[in-house]
Amino acid sequence: MRAAPPEGRNLTVAGDLPAVRALVAEFFTDRGWTVHERGPGRLEVETGSLRRTVLLGAFAGSRFHLTAALELREVPGAVEVHHRWGSGAGRALGGAVGRARAARRHREVAAALERQLGAG
Repeated sequence: MRAAPPEGRNLTVAGDLPAVRALVAEFFTDRGWTVHERGPGRLEVETGSLRRTVLLGAFAGSRFHLTAALELREVPGAVEVHHRWGSGAGRALGGAVGRARAARRHREVAAALERQLGAG
């Protein structure tokens, strides 16, 4: 069985890399996500409880464990924010219900990030 390609959203934000990185990190921390620096211009964000999700699967509710990768790249006068998550997110820990919950939550967060940054 072939893994499905990752889903995500690409945003272009006016500003410089340090300022946009700070805005992205603030966006996620304000919503209860943990932000991990994974190198220059690379962030990983996560929320929920892995332990609770392993034990309860899709029934972990609002504490369902999710992760996403963000890559920030400077372009002339702006920063490109590549927000990626696996299309199979939640499948291993919550089956079809978990996968649907994870995809819905990731799309909602991506839309809110786009609104927050005023991105195009």
